[in-house]
Amino acid sequence: MDKSYFIDNLDRAIKEEWIKAYHQPLVRAASGKVSDEEAYSRWIDPQMGTFTASEFVPALDEAKLTYKLDLYMVERVLKKMKEQSEQGYYVVSESINLAASDFECCDMVSEITALIDSYGFTRDKISIEISERTMSLDIDRMKKVVDRFRAGGVKVWMDDYGSGYASMLILLKVHFDLLKIDKIFIEEIDKSDAGKIIVTELVKTALALGMDTVAEGVETKTQVDFLKEIGCVKLQGNYYTRPISFADIVDRNIRGIQIGFENPAEAGYFETLGRVNLYDLAASKTDEKDLNKYFDTIPMVIFALDDKKATFVRCNRSYRRFVLDYFPDGKNRKEIFYDTVSKGPGNYSYNAIRQCAKNGERVIIDDITASGHTIQMFIRRVAVNPVTGVAAVAVAILSASDIASNEGLTYNYVARALSEDYIKLYFVDLDTETFAEYTPDGDSRDITFERLGNDYFDLEKNTIDFEIYSEDVENFKAEFTKDNFIKQIRENGLFSMVTRMMLGGAPTYVSIKGVKTNDAANHVIIGINNVDNQIKSREIVERAKEESIVYSRIGALTGNFIFIFTIDPRTQEYYKYNPGGNSTDLNIESEGKDFFVDVIKNADKSIYHEDLDAFLTAFTKENVYEQILKTGMFENEHRAIINGEPKYVQLRATLTMEDGEEKLIVGIFDIDEKIRREQEYAISLNAAEVKANLDELTGVKNKHAYVEMEKILNTRIEEKYTPSFAICVFDLNGLKEINDTYGHQEGDRFIKHGCDTICRIFKHSPAYRVGGDEFVVIAQGYDYLNIDALMLKMRKHNMRNKQKGDVVIAAGMSRFKGNETVADVFKRADEEMYRNKKELKK
Repeated sequence: MDKSYFIDNLDRAIKEEWIKAYHQPLVRAASGKVSDEEAYSRWIDPQMGTFTASEFVPALDEAKLTYKLDLYMVERVLKKMKEQSEQGYYVVSESINLAASDFECCDMVSEITALIDSYGFTRDKISIEISERTMSLDIDRMKKVVDRFRAGGVKVWMDDYGSGYASMLILLKVHFDLLKIDKIFIEEIDKSDAGKIIVTELVKTALALGMDTVAEGVETKTQVDFLKEIGCVKLQGNYYTRPISFADIVDRNIRGIQIGFENPAEAGYFETLGRVNLYDLAASKTDEKDLNKYFDTIPMVIFALDDKKATFVRCNRSYRRFVLDYFPDGKNRKEIFYDTVSKGPGNYSYNAIRQCAKNGERVIIDDITASGHTIQMFIRRVAVNPVTGVAAVAVAILSASDIASNEGLTYNYVARALSEDYIKLYFVDLDTETFAEYTPDGDSRDITFERLGNDYFDLEKNTIDFEIYSEDVENFKAEFTKDNFIKQIRENGLFSMVTRMMLGGAPTYVSIKGVKTNDAANHVIIGINNVDNQIKSREIVERAKEESIVYSRIGALTGNFIFIFTIDPRTQEYYKYNPGGNSTDLNIESEGKDFFVDVIKNADKSIYHEDLDAFLTAFTKENVYEQILKTGMFENEHRAIINGEPKYVQLRATLTMEDGEEKLIVGIFDIDEKIRREQEYAISLNAAEVKANLDELTGVKNKHAYVEMEKILNTRIEEKYTPSFAICVFDLNGLKEINDTYGHQEGDRFIKHGCDTICRIFKHSPAYRVGGDEFVVIAQGYDYLNIDALMLKMRKHNMRNKQKGDVVIAAGMSRFKGNETVADVFKRADEEMYRNKKELKK
C-alpha cells in the first residue's frame, strides 16, 4: 500500500471511525487480574481491508500527523472507559503510545489532560507510553514533557526499556512511573540463567528507583512463574491474550473466560505484594561462571490468610526444594483449612503464622518436624487487603538441621526457660495436690527449701505465699485451675501464663510456668519468674534479637558483610552486628551514642588515606539522609583498612520502618575482590576491543568494525528507527605502481597520507579501512547535512593533487533512502566511486 494513501485519508478515517481501538491487558502478577490495558490502533478500511499500526503509523510519523491519530485514540479509550463503567465493570488505567513527532506539532500534555477532564475521569486513568528511542532523541526536552504529564496527574511509562543504547542515561535524568521491559529480554528467560539474571536485575533496578515494571511479550508459563518470583509487578503478552476489541471483552465476560478487571480499591495491596522478590536474600556468587548459584537463596514462601484457611500464593525455587526434602507429602497442597489442622509437629509454626497475620508482629521461631528435624524460620506480615481483610504472610526458612533428633521437649530445655529471675519454685504432686515450696538463690542458682503445703490449686485456702494484683485476680482464678493446668501440660507439654503480683508494694508482671518431671510419679515443677522488665521492654528485646539472628544468618550465607549497624535517627544511638566475626581495623564499638560522630572520629584510622577526604565530604549526616530521601539509598565506595591492608568496601544506608519506628540501617560490604576483578577485566577488555576494531597502519577503524556498524544500522532499518546517513566509498589511485616502484614501505606512507586526507575532510564521521587502499565513511549529523559540499571539497583536492602528482582519491557517495539495506547504499556509492576513478585516470 502506498504510504500516501494513509496520509491523504487520515482525516476521513478518523471522521468515519475506520480506525478502531484494540486493548491488550496487563495482568497483575500478585492477583492474576487485569490492572491496566494498552490501546492498539487498527485501520479497518471499507475498501482496502485491515491494516495494523506498524503498516500505517510510520507513514503518518514521517508526515508528522501522528498527533491526530494519538489524540483520536485517547478519546476512543475514554469513550470505551465510560461505556465500561456504565456496564458495571471495574475501570482500570489504559496506556496510549505517543510518537516523537507528536510533541513537535501541538501541546500534547494540555490536549490530553483536557480530554480526560472532559470525560470526568481522574487523570491517572490514562497512562502515556514513550519509547526508549523517542526519549533518546532529545532527553532533556522529553524530560520536561514527562515532568509536565506527571505533575498533571498523568502517569508516564517508558516503553521497550533496554532495546536501545541510552537506557541507564535516561533513568539517571528522568523518573517514570513504570518501565516496560523489552520482550528481547523476556524471551531469554526460557533459554538460560544468564537471561534470568539480567531480567532480575532490571526489575531490581526499577524498584530501587521507585518504578514498577511490566514484562512485555510474555508467552510461556515458565516466564510467568519466574517473573512472579522476582517481583515483576505486571505481565503482558499473548500468554494471556492478544489485543481485542471492547465488544470481545464484553463477550468474553459473558462467556466467563475473561481474565477479569482488578478492583481499584485492592490495587495497593496487590502492588505491594507483587513487588516482593523471592530472591531478595540471594547468596553472593564466588564464581561468576556458576550462574546457577545466583538463585541459591534462603527458602521463602508467601501465604494469604483469611478467617477460614491459609492459601499458598507463591514461593521461590529454594523453598520448592526444601519442601521436597522435608515435607515430600505436602508439595502439592495449596490450601490449609484451619479446622483440619491437628495437634502435633508443626502446630506451633502454624499458630505463629496465624498470629503474625493478625497482629503484624515479626517473629523468629524454632520448631521440630515429625521426622525430628529442627527448623528455624522468620515470619513477617507483608500486606493486608483493605477490601477482604486477607493478610499476606512471608515465611523465610533460616536453617534446617540435616540430622534428625529423637529427643523432644526435654527437662533441661524447660529448666533454662524458667531459670531467670525466679521468685518461687514449687514441686507439686498432681494426684494429692501436696507441694514443697523453694526459694531460689539468684546469685548461686541454688534453691532453699521453705515449707510443705496442701491443696495447691485451692486458692480460697490461700496456702500459696503470693498476692495477685487485684485487677488480675478474677482472670487468674479462671485460668490457674488444676483442670486447665493438666490440659495444657497434656496438649503442649508446658503450662504458661502471665499475671501481675504485688512485689515491694507495686504490681509486677510475673510468668508462671509448669512442666512435668521425668520420674514415674505425677509430679510437676512450677516456677514464678519476675518478667516485669522483659514485658515492658519486650518489643526492644525482640527486635534486637531478631536483627542479630537475621544479620548473622545473612552474613553466614553471603560472606561479604563486614558490619551492619542499626541507628535510631532521632538520637543517633547505634548497635553494631558482626555477622561473619570479622577482625578489622574499623575501630567502631559494638554500640554507642552517636553513630556519625564515632565514624568520623575514627575515619583517619579506618579509611585508606587516599580516600579519606572524599569519604569525609560524602559521609555527613545531612548528606546521608538527604540522599536517602531522594533515592531511597545512600551508597559510598572507598577503601577501608582491614587487617592492616586497604580493601575496597561499599557502604549502603537506608531507612526502614520497624513496628512503627524509623530505623537507619547501614551495611558495610567487602567488594575488594569484585572491584579488582572488574578493574583487571576492564583493562583487558578495553585493550582487546581497541585492538580488534582498529587498523594498525592508519589508526582508523577496520573492516571488522565496519561490519559491526553495518549490522547495527540494518537492525535499526528493520525497526524503522534509522537516523539519516550516507555511505562514502574511497579508493587511492596508484597504490600498485608505488608498491612496485618504491616498495611497500613507501606504499604504507601513501596509504596513511590518503587516510589523513579523508579524515580531515570528513572529520565528524567515523572512517573505516576495509581493504588495502579502500576506505569507507558513514556520514551522519553535521557531515550528512553538508555531504555535497564535502564531496565537492574532495573533488577539488583531487584536481590539485593530480596536477602536483600527489595522492588522488576516487570517491563515491550514496544517501540512505529508506526500505533498503546498508549493502544497497554501499553498492550505489561503490559504483559512483568506480565512475569517478575512471574519470580521474583520463
